[in-house]
Amino acid sequence: MFNLMAVSTLFVYGTLRSDSPKKSPVKSSLNRYAKRAGKAAMQGRLYEIDWYPGVVQSEKAEELVTGELYILTNEAKLLQHLDEYEGCSAHFPEPHEYMRRKIPVQTESGETVQAWVYLYNWELPEESRILTGDYLGS
Repeated sequence: MFNLMAVSTLFVYGTLRSDSPKKSPVKSSLNRYAKRAGKAAMQGRLYEIDWYPGVVQSEKAEELVTGELYILTNEAKLLQHLDEYEGCSAHFPEPHEYMRRKIPVQTESGETVQAWVYLYNWELPEESRILTGDYLGS
């Protein structure tokens, strides 16, 4: 078992979740450079962007987004692949659609850890919000 406070972690909430039926070209990188730690949640608001979701942080404790926590076994390689996939590496024009930030995430057991999350960075119409906070609806 890992001490989640001593390792680098990543929170995923959409097409990169292990239970997502959508194919993602970086899912293989996620599986190669990280290990799934379990279900988790973050304080935020989830939106349907197109065929993929976006999340923004929220100040309201009741606004939660469901996802999974991964322990990074090769942080540099994985984040390089994900930054390209999410369009937020240096060669993409700014402002980037997503930005990678470390924020508090709560594990299934109730532990709070700091995890990398890709947050949506553009304006979003309120009508595209997924009120359940679960992109896969499970």
